[in-house]
Amino acid sequence: MRNFWTLIGLCILFSVSLDAQCRRGEQLRITNDIEIKVVDCREATRLIYNDGWYPYSIEDEREDRCPQLSSSSAEYYRSSNWELSANAYSEMMNLRCDQWDSDWVNPNDVYLYWAIALEYLGKFDESEKVLIDGLEELPDNTDLMKRLAYSFKKQGKTEEMIIEYERILDSGDRDTDTLRDLASAYGEQGRTDEQVSVLKKILSFDPNNSAIQSELARVYESSGEDPLEIFKARFEDNPENASYAIEYAQKLMDNGDIDEAIDALENTLSYNDSNNMVYLTLGSAYNENSDFNEAIKTLEDLFELDRNNYRVAIKISENHMELDEFDNAYEWASKASRISKNNAESLSHIGNLYYKAMNACRGDNFSRSDKAVASLAYSYFTQAEAKGNSKYFKQKRWLEENDVLFGRADWFMLDKDIQTTGKVSPAGRCYDWVSESVTKQSDW
Repeated sequence: MRNFWTLIGLCILFSVSLDAQCRRGEQLRITNDIEIKVVDCREATRLIYNDGWYPYSIEDEREDRCPQLSSSSAEYYRSSNWELSANAYSEMMNLRCDQWDSDWVNPNDVYLYWAIALEYLGKFDESEKVLIDGLEELPDNTDLMKRLAYSFKKQGKTEEMIIEYERILDSGDRDTDTLRDLASAYGEQGRTDEQVSVLKKILSFDPNNSAIQSELARVYESSGEDPLEIFKARFEDNPENASYAIEYAQKLMDNGDIDEAIDALENTLSYNDSNNMVYLTLGSAYNENSDFNEAIKTLEDLFELDRNNYRVAIKISENHMELDEFDNAYEWASKASRISKNNAESLSHIGNLYYKAMNACRGDNFSRSDKAVASLAYSYFTQAEAKGNSKYFKQKRWLEENDVLFGRADWFMLDKDIQTTGKVSPAGRCYDWVSESVTKQSDW
């Protein structure tokens, strides 16, 4: 009997409790541990009394689901399971798990990682919606702004992307990559002044950022302005950086400031005495300044560092040619030829060496020796051309068109003892360095 009255008491208590939660015309959230329903009060009462359902508030569901969702979403994200990760984050925010326990579920993180998961799925339009919702709640969250700008970028929404980047800029954020993207976007739209302004903004808090300095210089150049001061500042801040010194020196040389270029390169050489490009650029600067002896010394130092570089040997030879030192020029040209195994470039250079020597030594009337040297030049031009190098085709054509090559008539004018050797060599002080001969042709 006591048990009977106890059961009656519990039923009355449950009825009163249910009545307190659900009044006529209202709806009640209930579950049977399999599904959740929101039904009107009468239906809820029937299901509760007859089918084992019970009231299940959103708070109850948060207590049950949020810990599980928090754990599983993080695990899905770590394992790159983007579909399940996005679904878990979506459910977390539908339940507002951040209202259950903000220490467990931080809305800043949920919106961010949810959006990133959608990005990996290629769902940038959905990512955009998530981020916009997040920014409505968290309007100062620059991480969400950056992701939203990225989402706009991937969707080709340039104007929206720029607006979002401008919000980031206005927030005082100092993220170089983000501001650089904004500068690039301005550049793509031809908004050069704004592009320059953003790049200068980056340099205001990151003054030694060489990539931004280079980008700013390129913008100046493309807009027709002189970027020299930018290159100068970058070099002076980093005198040991060979690349900066070379780029600055090249700009100085382009402007005709050769002496300043030489000073900059000599300065950086003290930090980079084994850097081939510094020596090479300094040698070019001396050459451009007509200081051929210094160019030769610099390039010889470079050759000591890189004795298999035939192009350095050619450059040394070219500087000797500028001084009419054809004997030394030929010595270095021969080295280049040996190192390169008679490649087209070295053959072409020897042809030009003979051509210049002929023009430096000849008088108004071509002598036998002048013609012999002209023929040697022509022979090397022809060999180089056969290997694909026609750099001196104009000189070769001039030799063909001006009757300066040693030919049959010249051969018959030779002494018999020379003819007997089957070859003719240039003679005279101007050609005393020439060791090669012109061989008698079959039709002579």
